[in-house]
Amino acid sequence: MRPDRQRSRAGVATQRGALLIEVLVAILICAFGLLGFAGMQARATSSEFEGFQRSQALVLIEDMVNRMNANRAHAAEYVAAGLIGDGPLEDCAGLAGSALDLCEWGNLIRGSAERRGSASIGAMLSARGCITRPATSTDRYAVSVAWQGVLPTAGATSPCGSGDALFPDETLRRAVSSTVCIALLRDAASAPVLPRC
Repeated sequence: MRPDRQRSRAGVATQRGALLIEVLVAILICAFGLLGFAGMQARATSSEFEGFQRSQALVLIEDMVNRMNANRAHAAEYVAAGLIGDGPLEDCAGLAGSALDLCEWGNLIRGSAERRGSASIGAMLSARGCITRPATSTDRYAVSVAWQGVLPTAGATSPCGSGDALFPDETLRRAVSSTVCIALLRDAASAPVLPRC
């Protein structure tokens, strides 16, 4: 065999080995890229779920604000000392006025709007509601909904659900709140002028 042919075969074998290494490096780079994409997709799914829960909470707050506005003469009866939505679904039959509204709202917070089998799944994770009124106000109310998030963040600024055993980790407690001013319609001649919200 001639020496130049031997060199040619050795060069081809070297090229084949280099090509195999290039393919392995390309596969490794693609694997890291796919792992990064999978992590980004998981993070996006978690963020989407967090946003979905927040939108559900805002719908629940709007629902209660509308109920209070419809029954504005008895708005003070909506103020609850504890958390609303704790425990199993309640039977609201036979209730009226603010008691009916609170019972139905509590059931919505428990997830009664959507059911799968016997489980209520139509609300946020571990949701609770709060309706408070500042001591210095006669017509201002705070309607809040708290729930458990899936990603740790800074704690919620609303006190709704704070310190409850349901939320052992403040970095997972989420809360949205709306301050509402209930307009009381009065006869101008019979009622003194009061500062409004």
